[in-house]
Amino acid sequence: MILHIMDQLPNAFFNVEVHELEEVFSGPSLVRLKGKVNPPLFVATLLHGNETTGILALQKLLKQYVDKELPRSLTLFIGNVEAAKFHQRKMPDQPDYNRIWSGPDSSHETLQEHVLAEKVMTTVSREGIFATIDIHNTSGWNPHHACVNVLNKENINLGGLFAQNLVYFTRPRGVLAKAFAEIGPAVTIEAGLPGDLFGVEHVVSFISRCLDLSSIPESVDNISELNLYHSVARLKVPGNSRVGFDRECNSTDFCFMSDLDALNFSELPENAVIGWRGNPNLKLSVKDESGREVGESFIYYEKEEIRLKRPVVPSMFTTDVQIVHQDCLGYFMERYALTGN
Repeated sequence: MILHIMDQLPNAFFNVEVHELEEVFSGPSLVRLKGKVNPPLFVATLLHGNETTGILALQKLLKQYVDKELPRSLTLFIGNVEAAKFHQRKMPDQPDYNRIWSGPDSSHETLQEHVLAEKVMTTVSREGIFATIDIHNTSGWNPHHACVNVLNKENINLGGLFAQNLVYFTRPRGVLAKAFAEIGPAVTIEAGLPGDLFGVEHVVSFISRCLDLSSIPESVDNISELNLYHSVARLKVPGNSRVGFDRECNSTDFCFMSDLDALNFSELPENAVIGWRGNPNLKLSVKDESGREVGESFIYYEKEEIRLKRPVVPSMFTTDVQIVHQDCLGYFMERYALTGN
């Protein structure tokens, strides 16, 4: 797979629709834009083809710099333009572009996308990186939040510049920000649903602020207001199961509330109902960060109800059946103590 590298944005970038980006970029592309100071800020977007906010924000922000110099050099990675053409997270024959950054695990062969990721990391790290920002949307309602994969002051402070809700996770493996956190400060930002205008404006403001920074802040003014969560479990449905979202599902194996995503980032108590099971022979898979099955620690089944064994804070719960099968139903989190250290 070819990594296309260019030193300026094509003029067509500023007016094209996200699903038309393949007409501007013939594949995954790095764009290196010179600014007043180095090293560059590295911004990745469109790792998922149906998550449009990153592109819309960059179009709006960079229009301001068509005839003037950026305050800091900026390197962009434009990811899955093929999937964007079809408004899809990924194409059926592709791996998830945000799962390729640690290389293949022992059970998988090396894919061309793994080679692509290695090329991106080698090329970008050669010039040094001020900080890494990976822009995403969520497939269900979630408050804007930042994710960190390494708990240190720089990552927490960088994420705190975007949102008061921070999520720490180490799984799934292979996410871009986790790989780049080995090089310098790195966060994933989750800017709400695709195309939401507030999300676009929020990302524009955040990237603009990062371009103006001389260094990552030593402290965050609102640290007492930050909410740090630890993502402790990932929920998946069996691959061949039928899933519905309307409380009164007919002929489905699992049924969930039509507004399941309204539970995201709320405190759910022990015994709370999170769904219903129509097929008693199937179970949800709940795996912890080491990949162990821990469903019996988190949920139990009472007749057709799926209930919680312990208090949790859900995140990324989605009502998109395709995303449920391609990725997961969502995550369980717990609050994590955040101190000045």
